[in-house]
Amino acid sequence: MSRTFRRRRHRYDYRWALLDLGSPGLFWSRKLLDQNSREGRRAIARFHSDAYFSMRSPAPRWFRREFDHQLRTRNDRELRRWLADPGYDLVTQVRHLHRANWSWW
Repeated sequence: MSRTFRRRRHRYDYRWALLDLGSPGLFWSRKLLDQNSREGRRAIARFHSDAYFSMRSPAPRWFRREFDHQLRTRNDRELRRWLADPGYDLVTQVRHLHRANWSWW
């Protein structure tokens, strides 16, 4: 089933997508863009693209790569300790796909 067919009648709340923060000065100037204007249509298109960043987005690739590297290094160190001393109690951490995303937020 295609994505378009699944979300055919879905209604989106574009409030966050259309929010323009403006330039940072003494105070942030916030205004809501008109969804029919050129900037508004561009903001909505970016919202529907894969480039839009939201709270539901995964952690950046550089963070997931660093997080996985630390986990692999920690497990490798534990395994080497166990190989050097078979009486050592081996404690490894299991990798979970969303673990880096949870620690990112």
